[in-house]
Amino acid sequence: MSLSRKERDQLAEVIQRENEMVLKVGRMVRNAFILTLAFGAVTYWGWSGMTDPMFPNIPMSVRNVAKWIALIGLILSGLFTVLGFISHRNGKKRKHDGAEGKNGRKKVKICIF
Repeated sequence: MSLSRKERDQLAEVIQRENEMVLKVGRMVRNAFILTLAFGAVTYWGWSGMTDPMFPNIPMSVRNVAKWIALIGLILSGLFTVLGFISHRNGKKRKHDGAEGKNGRKKVKICIF
């Protein structure tokens, strides 16, 4: 079964969009991971009670607010990082497996949302 030129162009366009989305998700995962590390550091600082030489006179009320906000941010950004990583990995797998089906025949699936 050969595809017409219009169908090939549509398929190429869909594949190009999917590749761009995989790259965007990868960048979002990287940024979410950095955010998770930052929230983790602030959460550790808030819950450990250590005195920071850079900010030695921070009141305990500010520390309590910061640790709770950082804990909520840590949970949300950690969840987003894990889900984004799974999505990115599945997108990369689909990019490699999309050309051929299980039995070696070419499978063409055009899905327009």
